[in-house]
Parts: sequence; structure tokens; C-alpha cells
Amino acid sequence: MYCQNCGKELHSGALSCASCGAVVPGVHVGAAPASVKELLAEARRAARDLVSTTTTLSAHLATKAEAAAKDPSGSAKKAVHRVAKELDAAARELDRILRDL
Repeated sequence: MYCQNCGKELHSGALSCASCGAVVPGVHVGAAPASVKELLAEARRAARDLVSTTTTLSAHLATKAEAAAKDPSGSAKKAVHRVAKELDAAARELDRILRDL
């Protein structure tokens, strides 16, 4: 699916375009939290989950990077690139959460 505003590809489940910020039409956001306090608590939980995931992925990436340096076949290098993409995705999600605050 592509953004109707700027034409960039939208991530699966996106509520808004990561490129231009336009709201994805037809997406039901759900009931709003009852209070700002609830919204902040929800954002903090999501941020903690992302930090935990990013920390785990970073450790995994460091391990794979060591193996990649010693692997002449290049398979470890591919794994490092895959983990780096996962880290990028986690960073984009954290950025989205922070923008929504």
C-alpha cells in the first residue's frame, strides 16, 4: 500500500505515512485513552518494549559482526545486515511513537 499524499510505500499496519506524516485513510485508530496519564503510560510501555528489543538486537548484531569478520563465505555478513534492518525498523517504530506523543 502506498501513501495517497506522497506516494511512498507504507509499512504494514501504519496509521500514518513515515515520510510525510499523512494519516492513512480508512484506518480505525480505536478508542482514545481516557486520560493523558493513560496515554503517557501506554507510550512508556511501548518505548520500554522497543528499548528492550533494540538492546537484544544490538547484542546479537555485535556477535554476528565478530563472526562476519572471520567468515569467508559471507553468510554471517548477510545475518548482520538482516539484524541491522531489524534495528532500523525498531528505531522507526520508536520515532513514530515519539511523534504521536
